[in-house]
Amino acid sequence: MSAATVAAGLLTCAAAAMAAAAFTSGGGEQSGVPARAPAQTTAPASDGRAVWIANGCGSCHTFAAAGAHADIGPDLAATLKGMPPSYIRESIVEPGKIAAVGFQTGAMPEDYGTRIPPAQLEQLVEFIRSGVRG
Repeated sequence: MSAATVAAGLLTCAAAAMAAAAFTSGGGEQSGVPARAPAQTTAPASDGRAVWIANGCGSCHTFAAAGAHADIGPDLAATLKGMPPSYIRESIVEPGKIAAVGFQTGAMPEDYGTRIPPAQLEQLVEFIRSGVRG
């Protein structure tokens, strides 16, 4: 699969996620109808790469292992190399705790800890960890 195909797929996933968020957030309580809770990610539990794609990670991050080349967030291979799984996990679920050099906190959604089921979070951490080894 070409990098362009992967990038197009990631952008499509990110656009769908943003559209869904726009329709399910804001305004619900103002109209007297309670807002819906965000849906959990439904990526196949056996594939950390699928979790990466389902959560639109490549729309912000560069990560060669996933064929992603975005520049909103840091290049994960550069910023997470040599880091233990606990640090990678914390970077996902508490992104505002520590910012990568050259980046500010606040750009990454803070709800991945509740949006991504624990088993899928561990698969995502392992996928990222396997891509930064070396």
